[in-house]
Amino acid sequence: MIRLRVTAKRGTRHRLSVRQEILARAVIESAEDLRDTARELVGETGGASRPGEPPRVDTGRLRDSIFARARAGGLSAEVGTDLDYGAQLEFGTQRMAARPWLHPAFAASKARIRARLMKAARAALRGGGSSRSHS
Repeated sequence: MIRLRVTAKRGTRHRLSVRQEILARAVIESAEDLRDTARELVGETGGASRPGEPPRVDTGRLRDSIFARARAGGLSAEVGTDLDYGAQLEFGTQRMAARPWLHPAFAASKARIRARLMKAARAALRGGGSSRSHS
């Protein structure tokens, strides 16, 4: 067994928690951005979608089920749905071509997410400040 003990100088623990909070806030804001973009893609109406297009709204269950939630520790998050057919639409099945909705949402959000996370990382390295993005 290996044991590690870290003894911090006065104030260090607070600075580390502030840095983690900056990063955690940017992670959840990014996940919420991706969630909202995915909901917008799935939010269109007007009949059945074609293969390769995001699915269109029929009942709204898929759109309403898309979540963003922080994972333990707050430095990672997940975006998705618990509905089985969400994955079937994203990747397709033997009988149906894919109607991706999450990957296109990520592609549309990628630049904003990257900018937000980079800003938060810079703020954390400086030891404070706001990571709020106004995109």
